[in-house]
Amino acid sequence: MNKTFVAGLLTLGLAFPAAADDAAKKLWAGTLGLSLLATTGNSDTRSFGLEFGLKRVPDPWGLDVTAKYLQSAKNGVTDAERTLASVRGTRALSDRWSVFIGVGGERDTFAGFDLRGILEGGATYKVLTGPVHEVALDGGLTWTKEDPVSGANRSFVGGILGAAYLWRLSKTSAFTEKLRWYPDFDETSDWRATSETALKASLTDVLALKAAYEVRYSNRPVPGFHKTDTASTVSLVASL
Repeated sequence: MNKTFVAGLLTLGLAFPAAADDAAKKLWAGTLGLSLLATTGNSDTRSFGLEFGLKRVPDPWGLDVTAKYLQSAKNGVTDAERTLASVRGTRALSDRWSVFIGVGGERDTFAGFDLRGILEGGATYKVLTGPVHEVALDGGLTWTKEDPVSGANRSFVGGILGAAYLWRLSKTSAFTEKLRWYPDFDETSDWRATSETALKASLTDVLALKAAYEVRYSNRPVPGFHKTDTASTVSLVASL
């Protein structure tokens, strides 16, 4: 994991206005997570993380919105900064099958790109549906546009293969793993993969503690940049 692991936490609780009826409340779920680390004295470091999620359960239409921001600095100089936002709409076809279409954008100059935008579409199959274990597989096509910090911009058609796993350890805790592989159909050596492992435990009806470890791998990064980036966070998450 990263040598810097978030050691300070701030509590943040927000609530949406009451929904018109109980059925509507069950369809929507939102979360807001915050992590913070600051040291002074022999070392002057700080890091900040913010994560927002909003999800509507397919009935039969669903929506998944995600936004993340991570930033760290040492001795007043920023040494990492990443911004990510994505929206995915889904349409359930049966208890196990659904189709999706989504769009996302990411900026991380420390990984070599000013902007990477992705348009995706495909299908999801639920291998396991619970109540303890859930497994879902994704497959589809993507169109990606990249604006690297150096070199020419490029756009290409590719694919997405993914897997999502949820293990409900108890009524108040859960383990999740999300894997994604992005092949490039134009240049087959330019593929990417991501992994996010997380453990979440409820503290109250509103607040939970979440520890996450993310790995992002680019088989052919922008010249001068590393293939692998990792991020470790511990944050307080408020249910909205």
